[in-house]
Amino acid sequence: MNRRLHAFTLVELLVVIGIISLLIAILLPALNRAREQANLIDCQSRLRQMGQALAIYVSENNGLLPWGVIDSGEPWESGTPDSSEFSWWWCFTLSQMIQTNLLGPDGLVHNLSPIFKDKDTIDGYDFRWINHYTANPRIFINNNDPDFLNVIFGGDANPLTGNQLYQRKLATVKPATAFLIWDAPQILNPPADVGGDSGNAYPLATVMDGNSLTFDSCFTTACTNPAFVYSRPCTPGVQQSEIPATCKTRQKTFNVDINSSEVNSFVSQMRFRHLDNTALNALCVDGHVETRAVGTFMELDLCTALPPNVY
Repeated sequence: MNRRLHAFTLVELLVVIGIISLLIAILLPALNRAREQANLIDCQSRLRQMGQALAIYVSENNGLLPWGVIDSGEPWESGTPDSSEFSWWWCFTLSQMIQTNLLGPDGLVHNLSPIFKDKDTIDGYDFRWINHYTANPRIFINNNDPDFLNVIFGGDANPLTGNQLYQRKLATVKPATAFLIWDAPQILNPPADVGGDSGNAYPLATVMDGNSLTFDSCFTTACTNPAFVYSRPCTPGVQQSEIPATCKTRQKTFNVDINSSEVNSFVSQMRFRHLDNTALNALCVDGHVETRAVGTFMELDLCTALPPNVY
C-alpha cells in the first residue's frame, strides 16, 4: 500500500511563522510591563523593610533618628564601630538593625544589607557595598556640614561640643507625609576623590535641598501649608533664584544617572527609574511608601519643620 507523506507547504510554514511572530509582538510588551511592575513592587518592599529597621532603631534610642553622615574624624558614640570606615551613613545604621554582619575583618563595610540594592539600576563596579537610595537631609542630619548645623541652631549658636552629635527625634518631624528615603541617581565612573564607588548614590539629598529650597526658609510651620510656594515641584539642577516655571519638565530632563563630569555641575538626587523611567518610590515619615510620577516630586515632600532642639 502506498502511503502519502504529509508535510507543510512553504505557504503554510510562512503562515505559522507569521502567527508566532505576531503573538511574540503582542506578548513581549505585556511581559516587559509585568517585569517593570514587579520591580516597582520589589522596590516598595525594600523601602518598607528600611522603615521597619528604622522603627527598631527609633524604639531602641528614645525616639531618636539616625544621623545621615558622619566622618570617622568625628568622635563615635558608644556602640558604633571604630574609625576604620571613613564615613558612616544612615544605611549602615539601618543595616545593623536588620542584624547584618556589616563589617569585614578590616573594619570596613562589606556586608550592607541587600535591601539597599534596587533592581532597576545599572550594574556598577564591584565595590564593597552598594546603596541606590538617598535620604532627606532635614531628617537624617549631616553632622559634617557646619553651615547646615548653624542654620539649625541659629547662626553661631551651635551648642554641640566634644563627642555630641545632632540627631532629630522622629516626633519632631512634620508633616508625617514628608519623604524619608527615596530612589536616587547612581554615580557613574566617579573621580578618585568620590571614593571609587561607582553604582552608589549620594547618601543625602543635600544638593537638591540647596537648589530647590533655602536651608532656613523651610524650618517653620509654613512647610505644612500647601498655600505656600513649597507646593510646587522640586527643581533639580538650578539655584533658588533661577527656578523656572517649567519645574515638571526639568524633573524629566534631569532624570538621569550622574557621570563623573557632572558631579559638580548638577545633582538631581531624585531618580524616577521605575516603569520605564517614569516613577519614583519614597518611604514617608508615617511609614507608608509613596509612588510618584516624574514631575510630581514636590518641595513639600522634602520640606520639614525643624525646631532648634538638641538631643
